[in-house]
Amino acid sequence: MRSMWKGSISFGLVNIPVSLYKATEDHKTSFRSLHEKCKHPIQYKKWCPVCDREVGSKEVIRGYEYAPGNYVIITDDDINELPLPTLRTIEILHFTDKDSIDPVFYEKSYYLGPGEYGGKPYKLLHEAMNRTGKVAVAKVAFRTSEHLAVIRVHKDCLLLNIIHYPAEVRAVEGVPGIEGIAATEVSEAELEMATKLIEEISKNFGDDYKSNYEEALKELIQAKIQNKEIEEPDVAPRTDNVVDLMEALQRSLNASKVAPTMTDPGMGTEARRAAGTETGPAATPTPRRRRKV
Repeated sequence: MRSMWKGSISFGLVNIPVSLYKATEDHKTSFRSLHEKCKHPIQYKKWCPVCDREVGSKEVIRGYEYAPGNYVIITDDDINELPLPTLRTIEILHFTDKDSIDPVFYEKSYYLGPGEYGGKPYKLLHEAMNRTGKVAVAKVAFRTSEHLAVIRVHKDCLLLNIIHYPAEVRAVEGVPGIEGIAATEVSEAELEMATKLIEEISKNFGDDYKSNYEEALKELIQAKIQNKEIEEPDVAPRTDNVVDLMEALQRSLNASKVAPTMTDPGMGTEARRAAGTETGPAATPTPRRRRKV
């Protein structure tokens, strides 16, 4: 792994040298933007309308528009000389219970590795946090911003999560339709059955999840490269019939005893119908069709 930031963790009077590493990577299929006529990649150029020419990356500087058409220039040296201790230090503000921070605040994850001569204080902080079950709320500045962060134990490593400031999280009251939920009633029988269904299809979070979308997309790409046909999935006819909530819950419970999960993409039409995700009378699935790509 390549370090993207080096500094230290300020833990009371203890200073822990650390390096920051990206903890995640993107496996999503990416596309190029092509001109429809000639199928050639589109170029995006930095263009100055005053000088009427393309501008190179080394000519681009940072400016803040404080009034229309008026800018103040901010250089890298200006930022590096800001009177902030968090430019080189992850400043622990306080510790808190790990469940006290709602997941809506979490944004990005980074591994914290011990720096030179930092092994023992790093181990001390890791063990102390592991024993208390606490996480650290901290601040750190990099990439032109001071971030709110959480340091927590992840296996044998300390992990830093960049989190949103409270002011950045929008109020739930702004969600359309949410105001009527409080007045909506569900029966005790419905609640008990829904609870039982949750228990039936519960299991530990694992490492075997994968994107079916990405697999289907890669299959499509390979088929196009090789000029082959691909099979279309079974499609059952649908109706406007609405399944009763209790009936849907019961069917879901029945299906959960034979299917790994209600949302398993490999479930057949009948299993989905039993789970309440297919409505209407039973019908013979249409045969798979082959589609030219």
